[in-house]
Amino acid sequence: MGNRYKLIAFDLDGTLLMRKSSWDAVHDYFGTAPMARKNYDMYCNGMIDYKEFMRRDIATWPKPLHISKISKILSSLDLRFEAKEVIDAIHKRGITTAIISAGISLLADFVAKELKIERVYANELCTDEKGFLTGEGVMRVDLMFKHLTLLEVAESLGLDLSECVAIDDSINDIKFLQMVGLGLYLGSEDIALSLRVRSIKNLRDVLNYL
Repeated sequence: MGNRYKLIAFDLDGTLLMRKSSWDAVHDYFGTAPMARKNYDMYCNGMIDYKEFMRRDIATWPKPLHISKISKILSSLDLRFEAKEVIDAIHKRGITTAIISAGISLLADFVAKELKIERVYANELCTDEKGFLTGEGVMRVDLMFKHLTLLEVAESLGLDLSECVAIDDSINDIKFLQMVGLGLYLGSEDIALSLRVRSIKNLRDVLNYL
């Protein structure tokens, strides 16, 4: 009998990674977190869209800035120790995996390669021909509308949402978790209950539902 779930979509920051935000990791390194917080508040209050939020975030970093520096900063972020064994076990069950993240694609692509995750959707930092940041970004996942990306992925694979699993650690992603056949919140049981999804304490718990 085939598995009832055909796709498992993972958030990246705080879910596959220990760090809650790849963007914040860069801001902490450059000391630009206070400015980034203002941008975030403007986005959350509907004053700017996510593409402009990205542009303003990037603008807070020093210039010129080579992409290799960003890569070095992000390379210090740790995967959850159980991530590889869990992804391997999922693949052995014949289930497709994806990363859907409003984080930085440079990191998402690295993690996907490390874990052999098939599909990656994250936001890109644009560079010139010499590898220096241009100040622009390519938005593929809107922070507050991650569920729309998941819907597109499911449709591209010919899957019903009931055949999908979403795993996330953020209450901001309530629609992402609620729209699928199985939503797993990595964190407090009380929060999961309020979101009307199931809770997991670590990634290994995912396997109990498959």
